[in-house]
Amino acid sequence: MQAIPHPLSVAARLVQAAHANSLFVVVPQPLLAGQPKPSHPDPWWQQAHSLMAGRRAPGVATAFKSGELELQLLDQVAPDAAMLVNMTDEQRLTALQHRPDLRIEPAALVAPLWLRRVRTLAKAPSTPDQGSHALRLKVLDATTRAPVAGANVYAYSRYSANEGVSARTNAKGVATLRVSASVARYEVIEVQPEHSHWPMLLRGVPLAEGKRDIACPPIRHRGLNVLRHFKMEGADTDGQGVRIAVIDTGVDLQHPDLHISKAACTIAGEDPADANDEQGHGTHVVGIIAGRATPGRGVRGLAPAAEIYAYRVFGRGTDLGVALHIAKAVRAAVDDGCDLINLSLGGSQDMPEVWREIQRARRMGVVCLAATGNDDRAPVLYPARYSPVLAVSAFGRRGTYPRDSAQELSQAKPHGKPDRRNYLASFANVGSEVKLTGPGVGVVSCYPGGRYAVMDGTSMACPAITGALARRLGQNLKLLQAPRNEARWTAITTLAAQAAQSLGFGLQFEGSGLLV
Repeated sequence: MQAIPHPLSVAARLVQAAHANSLFVVVPQPLLAGQPKPSHPDPWWQQAHSLMAGRRAPGVATAFKSGELELQLLDQVAPDAAMLVNMTDEQRLTALQHRPDLRIEPAALVAPLWLRRVRTLAKAPSTPDQGSHALRLKVLDATTRAPVAGANVYAYSRYSANEGVSARTNAKGVATLRVSASVARYEVIEVQPEHSHWPMLLRGVPLAEGKRDIACPPIRHRGLNVLRHFKMEGADTDGQGVRIAVIDTGVDLQHPDLHISKAACTIAGEDPADANDEQGHGTHVVGIIAGRATPGRGVRGLAPAAEIYAYRVFGRGTDLGVALHIAKAVRAAVDDGCDLINLSLGGSQDMPEVWREIQRARRMGVVCLAATGNDDRAPVLYPARYSPVLAVSAFGRRGTYPRDSAQELSQAKPHGKPDRRNYLASFANVGSEVKLTGPGVGVVSCYPGGRYAVMDGTSMACPAITGALARRLGQNLKLLQAPRNEARWTAITTLAAQAAQSLGFGLQFEGSGLLV
């Protein structure tokens, strides 16, 4: 889904500041074992948070100076938690010399963990006198033969090197792909419709052809469905009494298959009630967890009766988010009484402010689940990397998506044992942190505008497991109603591990396995 153009939002400016290495997070150092808790609040910390609380315009920087500490206050998780600030690195180093009790780290950026985001391909090398080839690709609906507009097309001259060109289909469904004359053929052409159709593949397309048509099958609710194959579509009462937080790009509040109990935004400077989803990722995630459509007529999630609390943490005009906004959402979800928190997002950088809130959630009996990442077997991303989080990898199954669909690109070892039709998705990040695995290849779910889309990623696997755990929790009233403390957290995570079944991939790929 193409984002609506916006003036540079507060969130977009924060992302720019993070890239410019001037955005930092200030976190109190944790007390060591046996260390007495200060009897009086830190005057500096108290003064800074008082200034934050007294601002008339959230999202506007507030200048602050105290001794050797000089910075601009931007946002805070809570009065007793981390702050987001703007300062130079020299100011940071000076502050740390005089305030070793503080932890000041570069602000971390996070992204939704799906594979449908626009990709940047490396161009094939060429010389000025070689000229170029052009291929006119027309994308059609496989049933009606109507043109499919707005589809992203990726044509790889060398797939393994991510080398090729990309284009977008026009109103007539046509994308023109132009490449150096030194390239004789495209190894792979991948077509990714925005919604309503399955993504498809062409292999070994000669440039000499000049034109080619490709047909994308429409999504059919009674058709191929990996969640249905694993009997993951829930009954009307599944998830009843369970409150689930979805911390993401927001949600389409008008989608006929969804019911949202609360929607909020945790980005300072943006409307706190505006959780509208411009990207489509959050809406897709919510549908997997709790879609309420009649089976065969729309999206049916794993826990249709669960209460969904949607928190938007990605700002207008950017597909990146600042980790402090995730920390604020985790804090809000715990305070709102959520039982499970779904985090289909991540980044490669440590997020101390998020870590503190995950620890707080654990102490209050709330379980966080997070996607491991889609970097082709790279290490697990944060926050899934943190030990209290149930990190979820992604697997696929042959036969749950159309032949020659783009999902075939995800097929890789290891295969399941004894059922070799299951496989660990090629894109999934793995490691000792993985606790569970879920279906994340060719997942059909909701999309803004009352539509439906196919997506791949650990972002899709994570909500499948969140929904499955909600279903189990809803059937265990004693555990659901237990005091909100660490013992409750331990009992819920133990329930997930014991109920999961291995698919035969191995511990570093699947943890305890698939929870249904």
